[in-house]
Amino acid sequence: MPPNETSREELFALVWSKPTTEVAQELGISDVAVAKLCARLQVPKPPRGYWAKVAAGRKPRKAPLQAFRELSQRERLAKKRPKPRSVGLSPIQRIFVEKALAELSKLGVALGDTKIANYQLRDVDSDVAAQLLLLIQHSYPR
Repeated sequence: MPPNETSREELFALVWSKPTTEVAQELGISDVAVAKLCARLQVPKPPRGYWAKVAAGRKPRKAPLQAFRELSQRERLAKKRPKPRSVGLSPIQRIFVEKALAELSKLGVALGDTKIANYQLRDVDSDVAAQLLLLIQHSYPR
């Protein structure tokens, strides 16, 4: 059976029934190509040591096919989410940023979760950061 005609379910059954090297020989491709095919079709592979446990007479658990797809989607979405950012501030920078934040707040700019704590500017949105920089640059003479 050619690898491009193998369905996700068939690949899942193959990968969990015998080691990857045997699956690769059966499909006529390398074991690395089998791993890439599994990744592309989101088929979970047995973890390292699985076949040694089977050879020792134990029955390790098999990962469910659908749950892996949901898990990988959650992991992909978690990677896309921006992490909260913080910027360290010197004492003089803190004074400038506090004044600029107060001024932006008076102008009605939505600051969101932006706050200053322990000489760090935390959870600043990129739009707010840009407005802060512009305000500080244009408000205070050099």
